[in-house]
Amino acid sequence: MVVRGKTLVQKTLFLSASHFVVRSIGFLLRLWLSRELGAQAMGLVELAQSAQMLLITPVVTGLPAAVSRLCAKAEGKEQARVVRCALLLALPVSLILAALAFFLREPLCLWLGDIKTLPALLCFLPCIPILGASCVLNGYYYGVGRPVPPALGELLEQLVRALLCVRLVYGLRGWPTSFRAAIPAAATLVGETAGLILMLLLGAQLVLFAKGTGARRPIFRELLALSLPLTGMRLVSALMQTVNATLIPARLRLFGLSAAEAMASLGVFHGMLKPILFMPSFVTCSLSMAAAPELTRRQTDGRPLCALSSGMLRAALGVGAAAVGVWLTAPLIANVFFRQAALLPLLRGSCGLIPVIAAAHVCGGIMNALGLQGASLNISLAASLLGVLAVLLLVPVVGLWGAVASLGAVQGLTLLLSLRTLRRSGCIARSR
Repeated sequence: MVVRGKTLVQKTLFLSASHFVVRSIGFLLRLWLSRELGAQAMGLVELAQSAQMLLITPVVTGLPAAVSRLCAKAEGKEQARVVRCALLLALPVSLILAALAFFLREPLCLWLGDIKTLPALLCFLPCIPILGASCVLNGYYYGVGRPVPPALGELLEQLVRALLCVRLVYGLRGWPTSFRAAIPAAATLVGETAGLILMLLLGAQLVLFAKGTGARRPIFRELLALSLPLTGMRLVSALMQTVNATLIPARLRLFGLSAAEAMASLGVFHGMLKPILFMPSFVTCSLSMAAAPELTRRQTDGRPLCALSSGMLRAALGVGAAAVGVWLTAPLIANVFFRQAALLPLLRGSCGLIPVIAAAHVCGGIMNALGLQGASLNISLAASLLGVLAVLLLVPVVGLWGAVASLGAVQGLTLLLSLRTLRRSGCIARSR
């Protein structure tokens, strides 16, 4: 027990350090892009990314978690069969999604509210099957307790993406805004390809080409049973995020802003404020990924779960203390880093959401590790509907603060319902 506890701490520390570097590069890149491209172009970037998240959700959410869970319980040749079956599910689905998005590209961009998102969308489509394969391999590596290959893959992807973004931004100066807004998508395609190649070279080919035979149908059934509820949950979440991204500029125009001002405000909210609020999640994400195989093994063996789950939640609240640092450094972040004075009151008014977001993130990781995807789907649906309702009602009245209130409502309801589910499942101790 002690050895496994130390191993979990070591994996969490390694993943936290790795994610800190990756997130720091991503944060600095977003900061630099916001200054170089401007708020309006960043608004287009965020609109395009909301559609991209919706397109990749079926292949990058439920299936990798299912692979990780099955590989944590399996051994040797059985793990190889799990990975192959997952790829046989992920690649056809991702190719179909990319083809559908290509043929429906113009209606999709019009639905987003701006045809200028078309270049970014087209640059991203080839990335969908690459992400599908990468996420299956990530699930395998985490399931067997080997976090180094996916961590190195993410680091390489982020480095390549950042360097290419810088090169393209300087090389495409003077180009139309729509093409400059496509730079992050093009850089993501190249970076994800490099990350996938690295993971294959680090040992995934040994699993893909390992000898072994066995019935695939039971594995397919189990993969689908585990992945579909989580995929549905993330689809709902991604769809609602896309709806919010399209609703916020429209509702801001009702508040009295021009179309350009509304798009710039969207860039401030999604491109500047939310990355700060979600920045501490690199620790909670690392903790969830490192602890998931151990939670699965304890559940399979019938061992108690409360100690580990409660410890993870306490760690999440500790990470949430970063809210104090955000409040203190808000003037520096807003006025020096982003050069957006309007960001300062938003940061100070919303930094209290950081511990809520961290705890909700860890609760979601625990539920996924224990196979509670059905409950996660219901929670996501309820919270997302509340978020859309808040945008509809509040943004025309209080402007961008309505979007902040919507984010708080989503995260708060998600945390409350998740805690209730975990208590009922015996995963965390009931309060006396």
